[in-house]
Amino acid sequence: MFGRLKQKVKEKTGRAKATSLPVDVDESMIYFKNLLPRLKDLHKHMTDLNDVYKWQKKANFLAPLENYARLGDKVNVQPFIEAVNARMSAEGDSAKGVQNECEKYKAYYSNDCRLHQEQINYLSKTRLDMDSAADKFANAETDANKMKLDTCTKEFETACTRMRELAAGIKEIESNHSAWQDSLMKEMKVAFRK
Repeated sequence: MFGRLKQKVKEKTGRAKATSLPVDVDESMIYFKNLLPRLKDLHKHMTDLNDVYKWQKKANFLAPLENYARLGDKVNVQPFIEAVNARMSAEGDSAKGVQNECEKYKAYYSNDCRLHQEQINYLSKTRLDMDSAADKFANAETDANKMKLDTCTKEFETACTRMRELAAGIKEIESNHSAWQDSLMKEMKVAFRK
C-alpha cells in the first residue's frame, strides 16, 4: 500500500515516470470512466420526466368539466369526461413504462458500472505496483525484487486483458442503451400525444 502511495508521489513530483497503458486499454478505460456520469445524468433526467407524470396525475383535470356540467343541464359533458379518463389511464400506463426504463438504467449503473469502476481501480493499482517494483529492481537488482517485478507485471497484463474483455462489450452496451432509449421514447409519445 505504501509502495503505491510512494509511487504516486514520485510520479506527481516528476521523480518517476508512469508506465503508459496500451492504447486500446486506455481508450476503454476512458470510455468506462465517462459511462457512469453519463448514465447517472440520463437517469436524473428520466426521473424528472417521471415527476412530470406524477404532477399530471395529481392535477384534477375533471373538476372544470364537472363544474361546467353542473351549470347547464343541456350540455352533455360525459363524452369529454370519458376522454379525459381514457387519456389519464394511458398516461398512467406510460408513466409505469418510463419508471421501468428508469429502473433499468439505475440497476445498470448500480451493478455493472460499479464492476467497471472496480476493474479500472484494479488496473491502476497493478500499474502502480508494477512501477514501484520496477523502481525497486532498478535500485537493487536482487532475486526478490526480480520475482516481485515479474509477479506485478503478470498482474498488470491480466488487468489489461480484463479491460480488453470489457471493451469487447462496448457495442453491446451501446445497443442496449439505445434500445432502452427507444422504448422510453415510445412511452413518452403515448403520454404526450395530442
